[in-house]
Amino acid sequence: MSIRVNFAYKSLLTVSFYLMSFISFPYISRLFGVERLGLVNFVDNTVNYFLLFATMGINTLGVREIAAVKEDRESRSKVAAALLGINLLFTLATLVVYFVVIATIPRLREYSDLFYLGAVKILFTALIVEWFFTGIENFKYITLRSIAIRSCYIAAIFLTIRHGEQYRLYWLLSVAAVVVNAVVNLAYARRYIDLHLKDLLDLRYMKSNLTLGVYAIMTSMYLTFNVMYLGLVTDNTEVGYYTTAFKVYSVILGFFSAFASVMLPRMSAIVAAGDKQSFERLVIRSFDAVATFSTPIVLCSTIFAPQIIRVLAGTGYEGAVVPMQIIMPTICLVAISQVMTLQVLMPMRRERILLIISIVGAAVSVIANALIVKQLHSIGSAIVLLVAEVVVTLLCAITIRRDCGIRLPISLFCRELVLSLPSAAIALVASRSIDSPFIALAVGGIPAVAVWSALHLKTLKVVWG
Repeated sequence: MSIRVNFAYKSLLTVSFYLMSFISFPYISRLFGVERLGLVNFVDNTVNYFLLFATMGINTLGVREIAAVKEDRESRSKVAAALLGINLLFTLATLVVYFVVIATIPRLREYSDLFYLGAVKILFTALIVEWFFTGIENFKYITLRSIAIRSCYIAAIFLTIRHGEQYRLYWLLSVAAVVVNAVVNLAYARRYIDLHLKDLLDLRYMKSNLTLGVYAIMTSMYLTFNVMYLGLVTDNTEVGYYTTAFKVYSVILGFFSAFASVMLPRMSAIVAAGDKQSFERLVIRSFDAVATFSTPIVLCSTIFAPQIIRVLAGTGYEGAVVPMQIIMPTICLVAISQVMTLQVLMPMRRERILLIISIVGAAVSVIANALIVKQLHSIGSAIVLLVAEVVVTLLCAITIRRDCGIRLPISLFCRELVLSLPSAAIALVASRSIDSPFIALAVGGIPAVAVWSALHLKTLKVVWG
């Protein structure tokens, strides 16, 4: 399939995922309240942190290696089996450490029933093998399966969750969705691969998996680790504020991540074929797309932060507004760094450089967490995320310019900033003058989008083409 078709499917998946989240999140946030929501998010993010050790670099390594052999069944079967075997090995080792940590840390032991259920999520995540379907660029299947299972999950929430004390059931449903995804994916994968025990024991990708895994873990220091650390040094309410703000950030970033995930297998295949001209053309086009769309989104979402939080979470979440406003510029930074890492450095197998960059970013995050989070709480966590991403983006820009001769188009982003100012002005007037959050978003958002679109008619045609 073409990049546009793949991106269309991935965008559909992203839109449907967050549309369903917009349906369920207001219901759950109002039902649970900020403290219970913060608890569930604390457990989930802690589990996700251990997931990084379980999956290591498989999600990136798997896509790259499968993309290189996707046309040959025998080769892709051997590669897929070897990658799955390594993933299972790291998962089992992680689970041993996970149970020890739960038993020894009082803050985690207090909610041991939730964390033991999280072990199921860790185990079955290893069996989802989403990297395989991304590597063969079967985004149609990924999209349709995900929408179907997600729809059942959302329906189950509304049918079974009736009051705030059922947060354990909510967590159970979340884990069950992971289990179902794993079972369906493994069954469907048999259409494309033949799994043999001897291939599962192949450790040829161990070194690459370790390198990319450490990179993923270091990167998480300013993502997943922020929530876990915040929960350890403050309380569930502050976690609720930060995770609510982070959820909005994740919704918006999801569209840029969808684009990056589509481009990784394609860029890996182009690098493998030695097509330098197509490689450079797509990188430039990607920077153009990121600048065009991220700049106005960051400006307007920052301005509308009070209204967005009120609509999504309801009353009692006002403490999430400032963290959200601090986090929003990170969208642009991450979108830029994703182009540089997933479209340039990863396909070119510059894992070692990425590892060094991630270690620096992690060090900055850990130091910043220790210095400010205990005093500034959720606002401090938001600042840590922003600072860490600034450092990582700058290092990536320096690297691709030095090693690949590719410059970050600063002038392009400056142009988009200027072109986005009229839309931002409209959003600011609506935000400041209209009390109702729904009406403010509608009155300000619709004309803001219309003005921005009118200024970008030619650009939009070029980007899509």
